[in-house]
Amino acid sequence: MPKKRTGDARRARGLVPAIALVLVLVAAYLGFPKIRQYITAPAVADPYGNIEVHFINIGQGDCILIRTADGNMLVDAGPGSSEDLLSDYLSQLGVAGFEYAVFTHPHEDHIGGADMILTDFTVSNVILPDCTYSSATYNRMMNAIDESGAGVILAETGSEYTIGDLRATVLAPNSPDYKNTNDYSIVLKIEYGKTSFLMTGDAEAASEAEILATYGPDMLKCDLLKVGHHGSDTSTSPEFLLAVSPEYAVISCGRGNSYGHPHAITLQRLENAGVIVYRTDEPGDSIVFVSDGVSVTPKNG
Repeated sequence: MPKKRTGDARRARGLVPAIALVLVLVAAYLGFPKIRQYITAPAVADPYGNIEVHFINIGQGDCILIRTADGNMLVDAGPGSSEDLLSDYLSQLGVAGFEYAVFTHPHEDHIGGADMILTDFTVSNVILPDCTYSSATYNRMMNAIDESGAGVILAETGSEYTIGDLRATVLAPNSPDYKNTNDYSIVLKIEYGKTSFLMTGDAEAASEAEILATYGPDMLKCDLLKVGHHGSDTSTSPEFLLAVSPEYAVISCGRGNSYGHPHAITLQRLENAGVIVYRTDEPGDSIVFVSDGVSVTPKNG
């Protein structure tokens, strides 16, 4: 019996600190709003979700899909010969429309599928360079824009466009007139959190030089470079590549194309710079990169 009384006493003494702690917390909760806020505050969530950047294998041309939780952006639409492939690819992903469709310049291998995009998908805004062109493909695109009711934006250097936390800044073109249509290409710096992508269309050395003269290194550095003009030696100058300093590069070109893209000198420049290169003309699916706002990683190897 004495042992039983001793155990009861010990348990009673053990309850005293616990009860006291509860009373202190209740008093703090009721009497001190800041403490109450601290006690009840939820854990801080990661401010960024994931975005995906798809370099779609449409043969000799460019087509890039940027997917975010808040909407989609399309940069170029490939050649007309691949529009069925492009339509199927987008539909399989469940893409119904785009906040922005950017057609970097009026060559067929970049706008050939534009009329299909504008007819079969909902496009809120179309971004174009301020230049005209004489071709049946260009005329079809312009007619499709008119019929779609999409807003038309002529790209101006320094302009910014946002989709949620994603920001796209126009870095080029920087002149009103060029002899080479490729240099009218809209160059976009895509930023998401601390990560960035540089989309260069077919911009060649003249446009690259203007970009270098206009922007400092903080604006040019990126995690991933979409190599200009399908890897042609007329783009990706050593000076430009040094300023951009990407970890990854993607070359969009068709297997066995008649232009010899990508050119050996461009591949050598990228290798010398230590850049990891992905190519749409090599066996495999379209190339997909993921950004969580902190780092960029390849999704499919």
